[in-house]
Amino acid sequence: MATNFSTIQSCLTNRLDPAAAGTRRLAGVIGDSPSRYSKSPALWNAVFYRLGIQAVYLAFDVAPGRLKDLASALRDSPDILGCNVTVPHKQKIIEHLDEIDPHALRIQAVNTIVRGSNGRLLGYNTDGGGFLESLRKPESGEGKPFVESFKRLRVMILGAGGSARAVAFALADLKEIGEIILCNRTVAAGSALAKEIGAAKTQVRVIGENHIAAHAAAAHLIVNCTVKGQGGLREDAAGNVTMLETYSALAAARPKSFPAARARQADFVSHFEAACREDIDANNDASMAIAIAIPKECRFYDLVYHPEETIFLRHGRLTGHRTVNGKAMIVWQAALAFCNHVCKQELESRKLNGPGILKRIAEIMFGAW
Repeated sequence: MATNFSTIQSCLTNRLDPAAAGTRRLAGVIGDSPSRYSKSPALWNAVFYRLGIQAVYLAFDVAPGRLKDLASALRDSPDILGCNVTVPHKQKIIEHLDEIDPHALRIQAVNTIVRGSNGRLLGYNTDGGGFLESLRKPESGEGKPFVESFKRLRVMILGAGGSARAVAFALADLKEIGEIILCNRTVAAGSALAKEIGAAKTQVRVIGENHIAAHAAAAHLIVNCTVKGQGGLREDAAGNVTMLETYSALAAARPKSFPAARARQADFVSHFEAACREDIDANNDASMAIAIAIPKECRFYDLVYHPEETIFLRHGRLTGHRTVNGKAMIVWQAALAFCNHVCKQELESRKLNGPGILKRIAEIMFGAW
């Protein structure tokens, strides 16, 4: 095949199976460890199979320092359709692409890459659109959408990274939003994002994570855009490892980090939880106290979907709030990326680009979850 498979493999920390690709075209999801949790391969491969597209979608675990090399390998691989990008690379990947769509450039985050026929890598962002679709479309088994009206809605966004930026801009562009409350560990990052959103004439308030309790009760919707609560190991720039699954996004967290070699030992999870027990308990206690004080009309939304119920969502559910995880957003952003960008030409060539194709693709992906 014309995919530079060995060069792509040399950029990754996980092992790919060359036989899985065979002679088919290749797509994938780029992140620090999507092979450990991402649903994207199952979603995309289900669509490829149903539509008879000769392609396979794989997970690409990439350290930050190898993003440039991976981008070069993708340029040199004619059989690459494109890629999705997940945490923590949505902003860093921009400097390694050849062209950025104006919408993604405004957000300063990319979640979709298309390889043009000339090898140029084009960056797009479908996170915001996927987020709004997940709010507007009722979940399976639910008679009403998660948010019935955006008019004068006050939304608290936890985080200021790539996903938070996409969510914030998508909401601000609705115009009818009442207020966005940006909460971030570093207030400077939140303030910078608020300044950008302000251009959309949306009222924005910025707070630090230690002030969530004083402002959360005013929100109608709280959206976690951080990785607090996400399963798996998190590696920092120094190569040390920590875990965030036992933490809630509603409160501050100061987990300890450990050398990667320690994380490979069988007892690491129990060792980590014992070492961080005081911090975990403080976080969970503060989170539950905040959740109790928030009016039950407020909805809890977590972009994290692994695990299915984070501590943040569990505390919301236990205190009488309607909750939802990031499953629907993942499906809708993937369907938008598939139809509008990565496989747009393929759909056009098959005359499958009619008005119902987005819904059809989303239904296949929901079925494959």
